[in-house]
Amino acid sequence: MRIALPEAALDFGRVADDVLRAAGGVDLARAAESDPRAAARAQECLAGIGMYDIDPRGCLEDAVAAAELCRVAGGHAVPYPVAAMLLRTSDATPFALVDARQPIIDHALTAGTWTAATLTGELFEAEPDAPVDSKVAPFAMTVRLRPVAGGTASVLDRRLGLLFGAWHLLGFGQRALQLAIEHTRVREQFGHPLSNFQVIRHTLADLSVGLEGLDLLCRFSLWSAFTDGSPSLADALSVRLEAQRVVKHTLRMAQQFHGASGFADEYDISVLVRHAQPGLRLPTDRGATLALLRTAIDEYGFDGPFHAGGVR
Repeated sequence: MRIALPEAALDFGRVADDVLRAAGGVDLARAAESDPRAAARAQECLAGIGMYDIDPRGCLEDAVAAAELCRVAGGHAVPYPVAAMLLRTSDATPFALVDARQPIIDHALTAGTWTAATLTGELFEAEPDAPVDSKVAPFAMTVRLRPVAGGTASVLDRRLGLLFGAWHLLGFGQRALQLAIEHTRVREQFGHPLSNFQVIRHTLADLSVGLEGLDLLCRFSLWSAFTDGSPSLADALSVRLEAQRVVKHTLRMAQQFHGASGFADEYDISVLVRHAQPGLRLPTDRGATLALLRTAIDEYGFDGPFHAGGVR
């Protein structure tokens, strides 16, 4: 098992973080809601650091670099479908996982045609249809699906779609925790910084431990995707489920620590919370993720410290 990230991937993540921060960071996401040119600037930054040179299906090293880019992009709420573009198909169409009953893709207008797949492997061509028109999903759109005759999405594509989504959420959570720590250090109550209060310190410590655990799980699951020949999605679904739990809680607590200002878009935490919602809910909410994980464990088992064999 390998959970230590290659230094080259870490360097790539640091470069991406510096470039996106210099371009405006969360301000790009804030501006993109009313000005498409902000999304174009984000895309130019990503292209400039070599995003399109990464082949995450080719080897674990490239997949790690792609995952780091997804994490960094989440930390800046980059208004661009980074994971979908990293997983673009041979004809250069972005790849997204969808729920065929209610197909929605975030940043769907980035491309006229998408390749979409369900978690059971059904493959479709997808075209943007109508905006979701929600403040918490400003770039999400419903899409029209056309089945690809005889097409099936590979297990690796589905795993990477889930895993890159989890890394993306990890970035949101890490940035939210950083903002919460910074805010509680400068915000005073009863003449003392909020960070001096024991309940605040304990809560921040709990959030930090949760995110560190998610980080390790993301690393393990990415390694597993390239070493486990099983058709099971159990590892990938488990990391998605944990990302949904940990990041949702982190975002909620970070926003709560900001008080009323946490709901004002002048503050980065508000933008992060809103822009994280599609990743938390698409293609599956927590209930659907758990149901799929149970099915995968029943069918294939689940390796761990205490082996769970398939239920027959």
